[in-house]
Amino acid sequence: MSRSSTRRFDSSKSYCVQGFSGSIDAETGADFAIALDRVVRSRCDGIVLDLTAVNFFGTVGLVLLGTFVDDATRASIPVVVAGERTVSRPLEVSGLTAKVRIYETLEEAGRVLADGGTGPSTVEFAVPE
Repeated sequence: MSRSSTRRFDSSKSYCVQGFSGSIDAETGADFAIALDRVVRSRCDGIVLDLTAVNFFGTVGLVLLGTFVDDATRASIPVVVAGERTVSRPLEVSGLTAKVRIYETLEEAGRVLADGGTGPSTVEFAVPE
């Protein structure tokens, strides 16, 4: 379910890109939670969740993602999500798009994060120089 990304975003900051594939549901929820916990505990300046290869995003995923975004926000770590309609629609319906921005491609999500154009929730994120 979890996979590594070989793409690179050039930035002076440290960003984590965590990829997932397949279904995120009751059966895979524990693995999803462990991976999210590992990412939020890492020392990075921002997180890109690559959900572009996810083919089902269930209620368990929504709850876990909401908790993850809340934890990252408390730690002042901006999070963006890359995902297709399979992921964006449940996030829109559940209201999670008020907490995290979603982009269609990994490149777009990474670019916005690296440029400092987004942060937790819909608040602009300013990186101290």
